[in-house]
Order: sequence, then structure tokens, then C-alpha cells
Amino acid sequence: MNEQGAPSPIPTSSFATPAFQLSFGQILDRTFQLTRTHWRLFFGIAGVPAAAIFLFAATMMSFMVRVIGPQLVGKRSVPPGFPPLFSAGVFIGELLLLMVYALYLPSAFHAAAQADLGVTVTFRQAYRVVWSRYGRYLWLMILYFLYLVVPVAVVAALIGGGTVLMHHGATNAGSQGFPLFLIPLLVLLYVCFLVYTVLIMLRFAVAYPASVEENLPAWAAFGRSARLTHGAKGRIFLVILVVYAAVYAAQLACMLILGVLAALVALGAMLAHVAVRSAAFYILVGLGVLGYLLVAVVTALLIYAALTTVLAVIYHDQRRRMDGLAVAHAQAG
Repeated sequence: MNEQGAPSPIPTSSFATPAFQLSFGQILDRTFQLTRTHWRLFFGIAGVPAAAIFLFAATMMSFMVRVIGPQLVGKRSVPPGFPPLFSAGVFIGELLLLMVYALYLPSAFHAAAQADLGVTVTFRQAYRVVWSRYGRYLWLMILYFLYLVVPVAVVAALIGGGTVLMHHGATNAGSQGFPLFLIPLLVLLYVCFLVYTVLIMLRFAVAYPASVEENLPAWAAFGRSARLTHGAKGRIFLVILVVYAAVYAAQLACMLILGVLAALVALGAMLAHVAVRSAAFYILVGLGVLGYLLVAVVTALLIYAALTTVLAVIYHDQRRRMDGLAVAHAQAG
């Protein structure tokens, strides 16, 4: 679904979507092949939210250093908390991140879905298609947030209100202390929240691909995703779990290699009698930090690319299962 006047996407027929339903292993293999082939495009698209998170974290850290720094050297007393400006900045930053992700997710899913159909789009095309309907995708993101937060907030408010009333009654009766029976209740609430979050995310796992590829509004995309994932949530969960575990294993391997290299460099610096606080010392420390940041950024981009790609592959596979082959291939033309 390209916008009028946009450059034509580049066909890559060797990666056209298969004309059959995929097995568990075939979904993983296709995800790997698509990610490996289009990693530059996927990483470039994922660089937008990664840069936004970096700017947000850097801004918050700089503010915290300015507030806490003088306290650490004893120049002034510790205030009771952060200034209201900090809380307002965090709130505004979270809203901006929400808006960035509302732009990124449909762009990433569009690029991955088109790649699964055998079509390569560019960075500009992916974001241009989404920008023309940005309000729809922002509303979809808000609905995601409401689905996840509102039910949990209501239950938490009921438990919190009951706790306050019980504690107030116990205080009037002369007893003090926190009601210990609430501890297992809070643990149970936390477990229920995790289960509910996983179920909601599985139910609406392909809402963004459905909205982008089928031109559906937010509510219709949720309904479409619920139908496509019906009876397949267990398989989708296992596929996502395997993909995330593979990326996490790759991250651990990279960190291990980086740690071994850092240890060897440190040993070499000791043998070369590199003095602490010397120019060479700071250069080596800077290179170590740079290497760590590079590994962290690459693995974060890989997680973004792998998860959006596997969900795009699952989306097309579920369309083949639910709608039949003819409908699943309709977009390829």
C-alpha cells in the first residue's frame, strides 16, 4: 500500500512469501533470512526510537547530575525529593516516546510485511506511508496502553482503598503495623498482571500489521488481530520466546567477548605500566565504554528488527490459515 507519488518499491521475488502454511521452524528460519537480508533497512527504521530513548535518557541523566552532583561533594543538603520540574520533564518525555513509538511500530511492520511479500521499501517510504495516517496509529498505541493499564489500575485502586480503610480501622482499634496478609495478595496481583499483559499482547500481536497492510482503523485492527490469533496464542508465544532468547544469547556472547577483550587490554596496560589518570588510561576507558554502548545499541536494534519481522511473518501465516491463500497474496500484486 504505497502512497500516490511515492517511488515504486523494489521487488525481490526470491524472498516472496511462501504459498503454504509455515511450521514453527519455518517461521523462525524465514524470520532469520528476512532479518539478515534487510538488516540495514530494519536497523535504520529502528534507529528512530533508539535515538529518542538515548536523548531522553541523556537529558534525564544530565538533569540528575546537576541536582545530585553538588550533594555528592557536600556543597548543599539533600532535598526531600526531585524538583517538580523533573517529574514534569519525565512525564513529557514519556509522552514524546509514546508518540515516537506510534510512528515507529507501523513503519517497521510495514517494511517487514512488504519484505515478507517479496517487496523492498525504503526508509522514507516506510515512514511516509505511516505518516499519512499517523493519528490512527497513535490512537492504536493509546488503546494498547489503556487495555494494559486501566484494568490493573482499577484492581490496584480497590486493593489500595481497602488497605487504607482496614489500616484506619485497625489504628482506631489500637493495633499498629502493616497488614501482613496483603503481602501474598500483592504478589498474586503482580503475577496476574504479568499473565494479563502477556495475554493482551498475544491477542493484539498483529494489530499493527493488520492496520497498516489492510488499511484498518484502530478498533477494527484490534478485532482483526483477535481473530487472526485465535487458537494460535501458544504458538505465537513460543516463537517470540525463541526469537527473544536467541537475541539475548547473542547479546550475552557479545558481552562475554567484550569482557575478555577488556580483561586482555587491562592486563596489557598493567604490563605496560599505564598510570591511572593518564591520557592513555582515559583513552582505554573511553574505548571500553564505547564498545559497551556499541554492543548495547546493536543488540537493541536487533531485538526491534527481529520481533517486528517475526510478527509480520506470523501475520501473513495466520492470514493464510484463516483467510486462505488467495487473500493472503492479494497485496503482493
